[in-house]
Amino acid sequence: MDENNLSSLRVMVVDPYSQLREIVRDILIRGIGVAEVVEAKDGEEALSHMRDFPPDVVIADSSMKPINAIEMTKQIRAGEDGLDPHIAVIVISGRAEVGEIVAARDAGANEYLAKPVSAKILELRLHSIFEHPRPFVRANSFFGPDRRRHDSERFHGSERRVEEAEHVENPDMALD
Repeated sequence: MDENNLSSLRVMVVDPYSQLREIVRDILIRGIGVAEVVEAKDGEEALSHMRDFPPDVVIADSSMKPINAIEMTKQIRAGEDGLDPHIAVIVISGRAEVGEIVAARDAGANEYLAKPVSAKILELRLHSIFEHPRPFVRANSFFGPDRRRHDSERFHGSERRVEEAEHVENPDMALD
């Protein structure tokens, strides 16, 4: 991938702390070279802004109130109020606990990053999302990127799906 491919991205950074929003914004614009960054202080404000500024990626803090990143991801994946359910979502957290990571994954987040977020890790995750997009799947209680990062017929555990989920095409995930 040409490094300039991320330059066309529109990113929304959602964090209750203005200093952290500014750091992530600087990483995105100066370090990675994305096209446009909009900030929001919480999930409620972010969901409202998404109608006027449809982002390619939302980077959101897990501990926001009244709507945290996990609840916001669920609303995006449900396509509430006309939102694009295929928007890439990266959840960031200062506490990176297994339960929260699983909850973010199960809500349909594309990635989960622990704070402090480095420029290199953020750039790698953005490249991963757009260079190697996981297909979106629709199952009984889930819509989002396939939670499996690779195909493996070797898994035969008790929690393996009995039937395959429907893969949903998303033509917007590939960078030009």
